[in-house]
Amino acid sequence: MKEVQLKMSEFIKMAKQATVWTEQLEKLFDGEQVTYEQFAEVVLAMEETGLLTEVKSAGRRSKRPSLANRYRIQNTLLKSNFQQRLHRYRLDLHPFISLDRYFALGEVSFDSDLPYIQKIHHYLQNNPFPDKIASAPERSFALVGDEKWVTERGGKSILERIGLWDKLLIESEYDPLMLAINPPLLSEPSSTHPCLHLIVENKATFQALLPALTETLFHSLIYGCGNKIVGNIDLFPLQYPVKGREHLFYYFGDLDHSGIQIWYNLSKKIRMIPALPFYSACMEKEPAKGKANQRRDNQALQSFLACFPFPDRDQLDRYLTSGNYYPQETLSTRQLQQIWRDASWI
Repeated sequence: MKEVQLKMSEFIKMAKQATVWTEQLEKLFDGEQVTYEQFAEVVLAMEETGLLTEVKSAGRRSKRPSLANRYRIQNTLLKSNFQQRLHRYRLDLHPFISLDRYFALGEVSFDSDLPYIQKIHHYLQNNPFPDKIASAPERSFALVGDEKWVTERGGKSILERIGLWDKLLIESEYDPLMLAINPPLLSEPSSTHPCLHLIVENKATFQALLPALTETLFHSLIYGCGNKIVGNIDLFPLQYPVKGREHLFYYFGDLDHSGIQIWYNLSKKIRMIPALPFYSACMEKEPAKGKANQRRDNQALQSFLACFPFPDRDQLDRYLTSGNYYPQETLSTRQLQQIWRDASWI
């Protein structure tokens, strides 16, 4: 019964309209095990407190207990009570804990987060802010006594809501890089030549190129898995600890705004060379249609186009502007492997 009351109170508090049909309130509990009697009991209780007042011209239901067909919402009372409560907590909690987000998120969200906020308050009362980075499980256990809270139970979101994520110096945890190594090049003597690495956006392209890896000059083939590579690339020095050598990274993704954005985000972390032999081969084919609704980042696009010869820049810009694109699958397995083996990369 308490869950029914909380859910309905939150709806009423956030309502933009002055009135609500009872059917709208009932739909809040579609798919939930809430009986009509339980629902009606909460609505009638809100009638008594004045949160809901009957719109008499709409009439009442014949079903018992009888409810009005339509109600006028008096949510200022709920809002003012919750706001006063937040102000009281502001005075009691650690001054670096911000509750501002909850004025918009509402009381249900606040009550759900409050047990963790109080634990964090007690931690900050007894400990200074850390001056060294710690792993998520370590910091999570120190804050709330649960090593999985930050990564698996929504703890990061709560820390961001209360303005503490950056202050607690929690090390971001990324998935390992999915990469294949070229064994002959691992055993080569110390060389002044750079180590070459190819990152591809899609799994199908990774699998198509993998058999040809040992026939190329590349030291590794890395599966980017879309946007994941932007975070995972930080693990490269640990997973490929070849020191004293220059590392050159080539990127090959879909020729659309999304693929270009991934390249651009990667380039802000590490120099990322567009794999022009693959892209040029794609542009010799007919483009596909269907990406007109993708978000265009002009800065990312201009940075990407600057890596291409002038004729290709204009052609690619025209195609993307008209909603066309080139998926990596434009190239067959045979074409991919041949380009990787035969193109000039350095």
